Amino acid sequence: MDERKYAQVVVERPVRNGGVFTYAVPPALVETVVPGVRVAVPLGAQVVTGFVLDVSADCPPGIKTREIIRVLEGKPIPAALLTLAGWLSSRYLCTLLDALAAVSGPAPKGGRRRETEWLWPRGDAGEILAAIEELKAPAQARALSVLAAQPGMTRQALMREAGVSASVVAALIRKGLVISEKVSRRREPYEDVALDPTPPPLLTPEQEGAFSEIDKAIAAGRPEIFFLHGVTGSGKTEVYLRAVAAALSAGRQAIVLVPEIALAHQMVLQFKARFGNQVAVTHSALVPAERHDAWERVRAGEAGVVLGARSAVFAPTARLGLIVVDEEHEPAYKQEQSPRYHAREVALARARLEGAVAVLGSATPALESVARCLSGRYRQLRLSSRVDGRPMPAVRVVDLREEFRAGTVSLFSNFLVARVREKIRQREQVLLFLNRKGFAAFVLCQACGHVIRCPNCDIALSYHRPDTLFCHYCYYRARYRPRCPRCGDERLGWFGAGTQRVEEEARALFPEARIARMDAETTARRGSHAALLDAFKRGEIDILIGTQMIAKGLDVPGVTLVGVLNADTTLLLPDFRAAERTFQLLYQVAGRAGRGPLPGEVVIQSHCPEHYAVRYSARQDFFSFARRELALRQRFGYPPYAALVRVVFSGETEEKVVREATAFGAAAREIVGGEEVLGPAPCPFGKLKGFYRWHIILKGKSGRAVRDACREVLTSFLCRRGSGVRLSVDVDPVSIL
Repeated sequence: MDERKYAQVVVERPVRNGGVFTYAVPPALVETVVPGVRVAVPLGAQVVTGFVLDVSADCPPGIKTREIIRVLEGKPIPAALLTLAGWLSSRYLCTLLDALAAVSGPAPKGGRRRETEWLWPRGDAGEILAAIEELKAPAQARALSVLAAQPGMTRQALMREAGVSASVVAALIRKGLVISEKVSRRREPYEDVALDPTPPPLLTPEQEGAFSEIDKAIAAGRPEIFFLHGVTGSGKTEVYLRAVAAALSAGRQAIVLVPEIALAHQMVLQFKARFGNQVAVTHSALVPAERHDAWERVRAGEAGVVLGARSAVFAPTARLGLIVVDEEHEPAYKQEQSPRYHAREVALARARLEGAVAVLGSATPALESVARCLSGRYRQLRLSSRVDGRPMPAVRVVDLREEFRAGTVSLFSNFLVARVREKIRQREQVLLFLNRKGFAAFVLCQACGHVIRCPNCDIALSYHRPDTLFCHYCYYRARYRPRCPRCGDERLGWFGAGTQRVEEEARALFPEARIARMDAETTARRGSHAALLDAFKRGEIDILIGTQMIAKGLDVPGVTLVGVLNADTTLLLPDFRAAERTFQLLYQVAGRAGRGPLPGEVVIQSHCPEHYAVRYSARQDFFSFARRELALRQRFGYPPYAALVRVVFSGETEEKVVREATAFGAAAREIVGGEEVLGPAPCPFGKLKGFYRWHIILKGKSGRAVRDACREVLTSFLCRRGSGVRLSVDVDPVSIL
């Protein structure tokens, strides 16, 4: 009698049938081959790795099996996460392998003394640019350029991102252009941070009411979805803290998601002060060893609270009782690579599968969440006023068209200059917001009209100090030369200010102020987010200039003035969510003012002050904005009244891209009807990183029907190998750029 065991294994190779094969389990591995474990198996003449999906005594008839070679290092994926991976694959039309890779968490890094190498470019921006120009080997120049844009990469990541060999990286290190730093031990994030445990504050009546409802659901073990809609400064975080404490008291674990690393630091301090070492932190700014250690602490039950960005939704909790999604409206919760999941939707699915309570929170809910509240799918909890009775900030909108007619050439209106000077005189703090990095958005020849563009992308190069042209999409950089490459004229102009230019003008206008800038460039190094925020909170910075990372969750009591230099940077994008994104950004950044004992004020500068997104954000009137925008979405058939699936085709030859996109569109129309298929058409960013891009959008009232139709087309279409065209699928896209 054959008592052998057989395992279903999904292999890490792009093959047909989903890559699932049956393998025999050798007697020596019977105890260790279990669902969720990673194994090495033979496939043709190769040895590949894969995940075990199931183990049984049944072998499909008529097949000849080969044996599993060995079990690889690492713990098996828990059963609940295996189920979630299946849902993820179905919901987001990705391979099961991609879904399993997402839920499996950080790869193990071996013993405590194992070293991890990190690479950094040597020198400041000017020295790095000079080195890039002097390098004769194109591969070395490309690698140094990529590292300059993303300091702090592993050797493998740099080789992959720049497309270079190990010898290229070694040569840069030998030349002294790249610094190699090794981490020789696993570390606990924030272990050196001094925490000052403070007793929980008294709750307001609204906070008490909201927490009471969440607490009852946790105590009863009743899976329920709550939406905590609270104005900025209303104390949503304290409600989260109380809810987490309730989950811990009930013997359960909690996951708390924040949209970005910039928000993680101050949330970590608050949660660590309340729960100490029970908090495990995980996000992409940590080294892999730290992320892996956090995962293992959670798996072992040593950490009852997981705090992190998007991927923390997959933390291996054994007793999940609560998932919190803070600032649930943020597009940062959407993964850009396969599987292109939205962490909010994954959190809701996981809570449902594991019987946990879900709490979503925001002052500016996504319109999809508004619709779900109206339909009764979410239970809404309101915090309509700030804690301690603090007033919402007063808002003034400045029409930049009038400033132009009056002859103002500065980025700062006369009114904003006067208000900043007054705040500095009173020793109060100021936030200046502009959602654009660099010194200028593009460089234009005023003689022939030529815009200097990236050679790899259909994007204008941004001008950065000192004398650098930079592409924020492929990291291409070149030295700025004051002569038009087309006509040779020297009348080049910089247009579309960035944060560098704001900083330069601010230093000239307010020489007595201590000024700092917080954007992707100034916070590239490890720990730089936290250092800047801590200095600002200590009052060591008078004016903080930043991009959208300062608009989210920043809680500094000394800030009494927020200045928005240009409210229109997101408003005019070719995206149906442009008005929603603009309203959310303006409302959120305005909410940073007046969170302490002193009242706050906000100055919004705009070329479109009459636009309803600007008007309603100035009035801090979310409900009027939502009614207006929802009516437009319903009229034109966009989410939340329709479901979208975006399919993007990219390749080095535009003709091939168009041909494949056209063929896909024709196949899709046969299945879902012509009126439900938009395109094919060039993407708004028609070329990125050397690849031409076209897209098709499938649209319908039923998300399941649209996904099923797309799946049917993909089943046949993905067999068209050798076309040289890449295809990516984005279910429920948050952007169509």
